[in-house]
Amino acid sequence: MPQCCVVYTTDDRYLFPTLVSAIQARHHTSPGAADVVIYCIDLSSEAERVFAPLCAKENLGLVSVNSKDVEGQNAMLARFFLNRFVPAQYSQYLYLDGDVHIFDALDPLIEAGVPEGHFLAANDPMTFLIPDPGAQSRDLSSHLEKLGLSRQQALCYFNSGVLRIHSNGWETIGLKAWEHCRRTGKPSRFPDQDALNVVAADKRLPMSLAWNFPVFMRNSRVESSIKPKITHFMSNPKPWHGSFPPWTPVAYKPYADALNKYPALEPFSTVMPLRRRAAYQFQQHGKKIFESLTWGFSEKRVRILSYEASCPL
Repeated sequence: MPQCCVVYTTDDRYLFPTLVSAIQARHHTSPGAADVVIYCIDLSSEAERVFAPLCAKENLGLVSVNSKDVEGQNAMLARFFLNRFVPAQYSQYLYLDGDVHIFDALDPLIEAGVPEGHFLAANDPMTFLIPDPGAQSRDLSSHLEKLGLSRQQALCYFNSGVLRIHSNGWETIGLKAWEHCRRTGKPSRFPDQDALNVVAADKRLPMSLAWNFPVFMRNSRVESSIKPKITHFMSNPKPWHGSFPPWTPVAYKPYADALNKYPALEPFSTVMPLRRRAAYQFQQHGKKIFESLTWGFSEKRVRILSYEASCPL
């Protein structure tokens, strides 16, 4: 019986892309290393009818989670409450957002030694921007300062889309994060991520960006050095919305393949309207040039590679 569970939390709306990512996770995980399970908040009967047999064919678990078990919150905050619905037989979790693509074996990350009460997470890309002058850097610094993070904590602010967790201690971390959300009363800019950084900065251990590579950083001339194993699509639109820039046909292909293999998934897929797509393609052409210049030929690239060199995994 594996000690690790690769965990996804989602809802009906994101169940299709989450399934595609979970299929990749299963393909890139040795059978005895971990189970792969999708936990869906208030899974509808229609979604269960379609997805349950497909998950069984792909050797994936699909479990409905009552919203009461996550304090009535959405799937984003469900990661706070993993101990409530992930079986106790698993002492290790690999939490993944549903908007990630997996290209290589997950076994090294699954087998990584994580002490009790701790977790692995990669720096968020904003940390490489903060030291720069300019309005965007000041805005980010101001946001993190208002959260109560010190300058050093801000520079170590981590992304919560990929978390390698020791289950012992996560319940305490998650409850503290939830209490932080309740105490502040209003939604934060990055609700789950901000809360975890506030309450658990000292419990986080750095993780290579190879395991959580922001897709826009491919314009930073660092991809060949980092060699991403997991790519994270951190902003909208997502690659399942269609095959158009900045996503290549390769990024859309897993979703097209899933639809071809399982036509019953079609009602759960979403595409971007043509007019909006055209506007986005035009915007992305300029954005790619801007990111290449401001990230690929600047101190930000140096900071990224310096961080990467400091990560043991």
